[in-house]
Formats: sequence, C-alpha cells, structure tokens
Amino acid sequence: MNSRTVLWTIAFSALLAACAAPAPNGPSAGHPKAQSEPPVDAAATPSAPASRYRPGVGTIESATVLSLSSAPAAAAGGTAGPATSATMAYRLKMADGTTQDVVQAGERFEVGDRVEMTREGRLVRP
Repeated sequence: MNSRTVLWTIAFSALLAACAAPAPNGPSAGHPKAQSEPPVDAAATPSAPASRYRPGVGTIESATVLSLSSAPAAAAGGTAGPATSATMAYRLKMADGTTQDVVQAGERFEVGDRVEMTREGRLVRP
C-alpha cells in the first residue's frame, strides 16, 4: 500500500469511530446541575398545561411514513379492509409563516393539501 491509501484508511476509520460513539445524555456525574434554573415550588398552584400545538389553517409541506401496521388476515371466504394503516409525520406551513410538526394515524394527507390543526394536535380538512 502506498502512504496515501494508508492515510485515507486511517482517516476513514477515525470518522467511523466518531460516528459510532454514543451521544451524551445530559450532564455527567462529575458536572453539577446548572444553578440558573429556578427551584421548583411544590406548593405552587399548577397552571393548565399549555398546548404545544397552535390551532389554525396551514398547508402540508412534507409527509413521511413512520410505520405501517398490517390488518389481520381475512377468514376463509371473507374480505378484509384496508391492508395497512400508516402512522405519518407531517410538517405544516401555517398561514402566519411558522411551521409545526405533527404525527398521526388515520386520515392521510398529501403534500400541498390545505388542512386545519385542532387544539388537540389533530389534522382535519377545513
């Protein structure tokens, strides 16, 4: 092997090793928790949880299949419903220019479809 091939092999091996290392899962035992976080007051009155979805009308920017679940096979002589029900991930471009991501199973939408995001995070046709 010439020296250039050896160098490329070492560089590629180092790159693969770096990709294979696990990602850190937060502060390690040796690092104290950040002091800038306010203490939690257990006696405080809990407020209503804020919805992470902003209701409104938007357009599907992207649609990705996350998983397919097969329907059970039909009995002999019977008929089955749809073969699969997909869980989809959608990215919406809202009327105000922001984007939202939502995952749902059931009714399917195509890129470019106009949809309405409900307060509960479901997509419906307006």
